[in-house]
Amino acid sequence: MNLILKIWIWITFLKNKNSLPTKSKIIHPKMEHEGMSGAFIWEDEGLWEVRSHHLIDAFKYVIHHRMTLVVGPENDVGVMRSKKFDKHIFEMAKKYFPNWIGFDESRCSYNPEIADRMMRIRKVAYWRFQKLLDEH
Repeated sequence: MNLILKIWIWITFLKNKNSLPTKSKIIHPKMEHEGMSGAFIWEDEGLWEVRSHHLIDAFKYVIHHRMTLVVGPENDVGVMRSKKFDKHIFEMAKKYFPNWIGFDESRCSYNPEIADRMMRIRKVAYWRFQKLLDEH
């Protein structure tokens, strides 16, 4: 299954190569929680504006791995498939979208302030999701 998924992601990246923003038009972009991956994106990264739902789906592994880089190894964020798989897809994306603003070092490096914020937002999102499930 992982091989088929990797091939599908590779084809998706190939078809959409270099289609994501490389520069921000926003001075202070907001970080937003992305519910499908449980990870975060910045509003200037262009992922929510992408017309290809396949690319958005493939990028959930990328942004999930990126979040693990930002929050550091002491914070467990779970995995989309496996840590190795997520990392492999992250590295693959860097080959097809090398200048994407989302790969800026400030968004892919450990940052205790952002890590704390991400973990608090995730906790609230998880709580809200559980509350929604309990109501139905």
